[in-house]
Amino acid sequence: MLALSIIILLLTYVGLRFWIASKYNKKYNMLILFGSGGHTYEMLMALRNYDFQQKCQNLYFMHSFADTQEPLRVAKFIEDNKIALPKVEWITIHRSRKVKQSYLSSIITTIKATLHTFLILLKFRDLDIFITNGPGTCIPVVIVLIAQYLLFIRKRCKILFIESWCRVENLSLSGKLLYWVSDKFVVNWESLSKKYKRATFVGNLI
Repeated sequence: MLALSIIILLLTYVGLRFWIASKYNKKYNMLILFGSGGHTYEMLMALRNYDFQQKCQNLYFMHSFADTQEPLRVAKFIEDNKIALPKVEWITIHRSRKVKQSYLSSIITTIKATLHTFLILLKFRDLDIFITNGPGTCIPVVIVLIAQYLLFIRKRCKILFIESWCRVENLSLSGKLLYWVSDKFVVNWESLSKKYKRATFVGNLI
């Protein structure tokens, strides 16, 4: 009886050690969206101290066909800051709305972008985390991730939204749309976290 109790305790101990190790040392499949102009700069600043080597299993960078300079800017930033990355793959999608495009016509382009994104992300069903800081391109991506999960096509992918640094008093349009569906909603200014209770203030990321 004593021997059996010892064996059970040992198995319990080993099981707990394995569970803790798998929980806290897990590597994630991460998708990061880069938008045009300031969106890419802010995203790079927010991620400059992140330990990708320890936290990422597969890393995917996403941009739209129109944002042709983003891969070059990201590559230069990584080289200049000597950031160690696991293997990276770029995903290119259609933009949902162009700058100064009317909201009425953007409905059609958003639908087209969403359908295209749906087909593209079927190839990447292993995603654990999606990170965006609010370019319009993020809306179709989030719609697709949620839809594919509800259709049992993929496992649940958590959404991390980082609101733009220039948003001090109010959320951006993307922020308002994704506020309730994001798993984590991060803001750069404490005034926003006081106004929007689901928002997390982490300090100035820029």
